[in-house]
Order: sequence, then structure tokens, then C-alpha cells
Amino acid sequence: MAEKLDVYRHYSCEDDYADLDMGAACERLAHALACKTVYTTPKDTDFSEFERLQAHLKQSFPRIMAAGTFELVGHSVLITVPGTEPALDAVQLIAHQDVVPVVPGTEDQWEHDAFAGHIDDEWVWGRGALDIKDMLMAELEATEYLLARGEKPRRTIYLAFGEDEEVTSKGATALAAEMARRGMRSAFLVDEGTTTMFDGAAYGAPGAVVSDICLSQKGYLNLRLTARGQGGHSSNPFGGTSLERLCRAVALLAENKPAPTLTPLVAGTFKELAPQISEEPFASLVADVDANAQEIADAAAQVRELYPFVCTTVAVDQVIGSSAAANVMPGDVSAVVNFRLLPGVHAMDVQHEVADLLAGLGIEVTIDHSTPAGRMDTVEGAGYAELKEALEHFHPGVTWVPSFVCGGTDSVRYEDVCGSIMRVCPFRPAPEEEARGVHGVNERISRRTYAQGIRVLIRLLERTAFSELF
Repeated sequence: MAEKLDVYRHYSCEDDYADLDMGAACERLAHALACKTVYTTPKDTDFSEFERLQAHLKQSFPRIMAAGTFELVGHSVLITVPGTEPALDAVQLIAHQDVVPVVPGTEDQWEHDAFAGHIDDEWVWGRGALDIKDMLMAELEATEYLLARGEKPRRTIYLAFGEDEEVTSKGATALAAEMARRGMRSAFLVDEGTTTMFDGAAYGAPGAVVSDICLSQKGYLNLRLTARGQGGHSSNPFGGTSLERLCRAVALLAENKPAPTLTPLVAGTFKELAPQISEEPFASLVADVDANAQEIADAAAQVRELYPFVCTTVAVDQVIGSSAAANVMPGDVSAVVNFRLLPGVHAMDVQHEVADLLAGLGIEVTIDHSTPAGRMDTVEGAGYAELKEALEHFHPGVTWVPSFVCGGTDSVRYEDVCGSIMRVCPFRPAPEEEARGVHGVNERISRRTYAQGIRVLIRLLERTAFSELF
């Protein structure tokens, strides 16, 4: 069994900002976690819990409220702290207010009620402690701290907190649209992304401690494959049943998945890690990543951890409409196939490719739902160097690499009003804490991890929003 990664070995400079009152900050986070901001549908959501959270924010950060404006767009929050040079593009920090519900039947497995806002000497417990009220509150804590020192930001700071990221991201969409309408623009944006450090063994760099700053995200596409049928008695299935044709279509799709591709971002991952890669096949291939791009992609596709970073993935997750009786042919049947699209891949192109592949089987191919992949920003983009420096300052011995998020975030909604978009949580919990706690049972964050994340954000703001050099 691999040795657990001791993340605290990579914590440093914890005496920075010694006047930061972390006890009070943890109490404020606990209070936020006690607000049961679970978004379901506009009709069924208890928005009083969102109002409770918003009242807590107003009360907890008086200097932000005095210096800036607090607005609601629907039930989403937009806070503007004006800079002394309003002509400059702003700095934007985002998060989301909503959290996922507790999985029914797991309530008794929680050591503390998920919405009690429990806090002890080591941990702050509750749903949202890692996803993502820690980030929401830390962004405010960092801004409040710098304002409390009597400093005024040179660049305007936008803090945008959507209401439904876990469901539809309509809140972030509305926030971005309102910002566009007003002509508000940011030099860069920081949103949630990866949180853990991990061993680089999957990349052929065992022993290297790695984490990533994500500059894009995969797209989301649900395709529905439908086979029409008349039903009837199964004693004469002349021509095959609708379910048979659907199964043939699914099998054909499974046999013709998209080929591996090395995007510029994952090429950047290998280039950054190249000096530490010692195991084949990557050790030889990274001598010239660009020339060996296809070979690297093909090899990475054989590694479970790397597979989603080089492939548009295809998951057949639902079959609907089969017959309730073994002797009755089904009528119309369908399968829903979930694709996670590599950056640069578009939903309509995938739909057309699948329709061409299945031509002749009598299968209708329609889009149920899609969210585009994020654009691919670069390490030369605004804020990347400053964010990387802040992370390196507080987490020495970690190799920070460019990458993309395999899931979805609100940040893709802000592309029209923002320069560089970076997806990374400033918190570095142990990998097992993230794996167990995000959307799981006993979600919690250590006081130490929370404090270090706030320090990262303070340093980032110091060197961007409050700096004459950025």
C-alpha cells in the first residue's frame, strides 16, 4: 500500500500575517456551514437559508460592506470593492453559495450533523467545508484583512457567488450577463478547482509531489440515442427489436470512442514535470513533448489517473424504455450517453460524428443537455505567475503544473467578461480528506488548512489588486 502523503510537510510560512485572527475566521466559517443552502429547483429551494447566509456575510465583513456594494442578482451575490484606478481591469474571486444535500440514509454516519456548524480544536465540520464555502468565506476573509490594514486596492475587486453551481449554474450565468451589461471586466478570475497534492507516479515521476492550476475545464454533453419500435408479441421479432438496434448502436459507439489527444495544457503538465519524470514510457517521450505528443497521449490513455486528461470520455449511463415482460417487444427505447469533452471539442461536432457513425441503424441522435468546454488559457495569462508564486511560497516542495478540471465549475460562464481564468482551491487538505469529504460523509476542513488557504489569497491580492507592479 502506498504511503499516505503528509501534506503538512509542504506547509510553510505559517507565521505570515501573524495578526490574522484564525479563531474568529473558523467561527465565521462554521456559522456559514450551518446555513443549509441546498439548491434543488427554484420552486422547491428554501431561499431563507440563502438569506441567512447573506445576512451573515454582511455582518461578518464590515469593512467590505463599508467600502463596497453588496447586490443580489436573483439569489446570487455580487460584491464590488472599488479600486483607486477604476480604468484598470479588476481582480475577480468567485465561489458558490449552494451545497449538495446529505445522501439519504447516511445521516447517522456523520459524527456531527452536517448543518450544525460544529467546530473543535482541529476541524471545522459540515457540508460545504470543502465544496466550497471554505473558498467563499476565505475570499472575503482575505479582502477584509487587507482593508483592515488601512490599504485601498488599486484594482477593483469583484466577489461573485452563484446560487446553484451544483445544479444548473443559472446564477453564475445571470451574474456574468449583468457584469457584461454594465461593462465590468476582470484581468483574471480565480474559482474552485483542484485541491489536493498527489504523487506524480502516474506521470512517471514517483516521489514528486504535484498539484495543478487549471486553465480550462471539460465540457459536458448528454446525447440521447433513440430507437423507435411498435412493440408487439415477441414470437415474431422480424427485423429485430428496437432494443436490439439500440444495443447495436451502443456497442458500435463503445468500439469507436474518440482517440486520445494531448491538449496544450496537458502538454504543459508533462513539460513542467519533465525534469522529475524517471519512468518509461514517459521518461523518453518528454525529451520532446511536442514531437511525441501523440505517443504521450496514447500512453497516458492507458493510465487510469491520466485517461480523462487525454480523452473525450464516453459513459453509457442510462437505458430507458425496455419491456416489462420477457415476451413483449419494447416500443421506443433510448440510451443516454454522457460525454466529457476535452477543451477544444464541441458538442455539435460530437453529435454529428455519432450520427454519422450510427447511420443505417435507424437511431435518432439528439442533445439532451450540454455545457461547453472552457477556453484554454495559458500560463502567460494575467495572474498566473502571481497565483503560482503565492502557492509556492506557502507550499514549498510542490510542483505546480497547468492542467484542466475534468468536472464543471461556474467559471466558464465568465469568459466574456474576464481575461485569464484559473481554477484552483487555495486549500491543500490530505487526499483522503478530499476523497471522503467532498459530497461525502463527514465533510470537514482542518483549521490549519483553512488558515493556509486564506494566507494564499491574501498574498495573491497583495500582489495584484493592491500592487503597483501588476
